[in-house]
Amino acid sequence: MGLKKRRHVEHENHERWLVSYADFITLLFAFFVVLYATSEADVKKQQQVQEEMKKQFSGFFGSGQPDGHFNTDSSHTSLIPSPLPTYPPAGSGVQEEKDYVQRKLRRELDEDEYQDVVEAIHPDAYGVRIKLDSGSIFPSGSADLRGEAVLALEKIGRLLRDSNRKIIIEGHTDSQPVGKGPYPSNWELSAARATKIARFLVQRLKVDPSKVIPIAYAANKPVATNATAEGRAKNRRIEILIINGNEAGF
Repeated sequence: MGLKKRRHVEHENHERWLVSYADFITLLFAFFVVLYATSEADVKKQQQVQEEMKKQFSGFFGSGQPDGHFNTDSSHTSLIPSPLPTYPPAGSGVQEEKDYVQRKLRRELDEDEYQDVVEAIHPDAYGVRIKLDSGSIFPSGSADLRGEAVLALEKIGRLLRDSNRKIIIEGHTDSQPVGKGPYPSNWELSAARATKIARFLVQRLKVDPSKVIPIAYAANKPVATNATAEGRAKNRRIEILIINGNEAGF
């Protein structure tokens, strides 16, 4: 009789999971190393980009040269100033500056000039706003200054010049078509009137031209209804906004 071959019995290995676990830990470690290295690289890149942007923008906003070039010296890394600083909240000088402008104009203008030309003076979100009656300054449909308005505009202009502030001059019209004439629409008429005041301030009063900004609104910012003659008269106006927050005050 042949001897029967004994079958070798294999014992189950209960520690095979350690291999998979070790592989998992290794991969997890590699993942966090890559994540850490990536985050470190991004921080460095962000710092480089931030420094470059600060240098470029500070040169653009703060270091303009007369020849049109801009200083990109890395020493100019101050924060970019707001192009249109907001006016201080009530109780922090808003009313005081408005009152100063009103007192100054009432002192400089005689009673008739003030009543004819100045419609209102009030604080604005960005400064002090002087609303002028367009009909007292310009003939209907024209951007030529009335002779009787020149003296009043000179007195107002001296206040604007001495304030050393940025000045926005807004031209507004009613919604009526301009009809025949050199201006095909209220856009051109309001632009011509705002520009006329701006040129008057610069040429006659020597206001710094870099501080004067004419804007044309046509009939798009009415303050009254255009359905009545009285409302249309209120909408025909010049508004001068003295911007708060420049390098020198009144």
